[in-house]
Amino acid sequence: MSSGSQSHAARPTDLVALVTFDNEVCANQAVTLEGLCEDDRSARPLNFGLAQWLRLGRRMWVNVAGREIHGVATARDLGARSAWVIDTLIDAAESGHGNEVIADLLGQAVEAASRASVTHLLLRMDIDASAREPAMRAGFRPALPERIWTGSLGERPSTPGVTVRTSTNADQRALFQLYSRSVPTEARLLLAMTFDEWQVLRERRGFRSGTDLLAEIDGRPVAALAFSEAQQRLQFELTAEAGTVTAVRALLGAMQECTGRGTVLTLVPRHASSIEQVLLEQGFEAGAEYILQSHRLRQTVKLELKVPVGVPVPSGGGA
Repeated sequence: MSSGSQSHAARPTDLVALVTFDNEVCANQAVTLEGLCEDDRSARPLNFGLAQWLRLGRRMWVNVAGREIHGVATARDLGARSAWVIDTLIDAAESGHGNEVIADLLGQAVEAASRASVTHLLLRMDIDASAREPAMRAGFRPALPERIWTGSLGERPSTPGVTVRTSTNADQRALFQLYSRSVPTEARLLLAMTFDEWQVLRERRGFRSGTDLLAEIDGRPVAALAFSEAQQRLQFELTAEAGTVTAVRALLGAMQECTGRGTVLTLVPRHASSIEQVLLEQGFEAGAEYILQSHRLRQTVKLELKVPVGVPVPSGGGA
């Protein structure tokens, strides 16, 4: 990186540079769930800078040399302020120092997250993105390989023994247990090991106005699906225990009954073989591959206090 360039949180003094840079078309290497439906993945940094200065929940960092911007990164909250996702990552350097620019921007994001007591910083990108190596240098670790699938919903198949219903807030604990049974331990160590972590890391922005369905066998939740319309395209998210293909079929059929036929897309973790099996059966096509990366800034520590038998333990109640 040239000695005259540096990364910092966007300032009002960067406005002129941002206005000039906003007219350029630069690829955004950060991928979000809601962004999967966007054909144009270029970003408008000027809008993000204004959102930061107006305290609208956006954080932004720029790499600047003089009045020329070499890179931009932005982050927003996930389910709470204690977890952020990088939703813009632009390398605009033409000097051959792109990796250094990206690493410096992500380092600034990590430092800001640490000061804000953030526990997790997530970043999703193409599996072969040039920013993967500098992201590793900044402390991001690969958590979940994913693949996008697109297709059309068919008629609802016969799924005896499976009950599908709308999930409610009362199902949150059961959904967390389903996540824990479905996601490999190595991924959960980087993402969510506890119920509270799972809640704040869920990428629900694209599904807030959608519908949540739950599939049960003998009263036990074995698969869950959330779907929402986005830019005239239906996007859904599936979680399923291994070997529960019947429940996955039932959920896709229920979604078809709710929405009618149409083009749909979903991002599926590569460990979810039951889901991919059903999608293949229904004629879906696999597309681009991504990697969800995590920088865990704080580790969860579980303490167990052993109390000898017969020793009274204060309950906090009155006499």
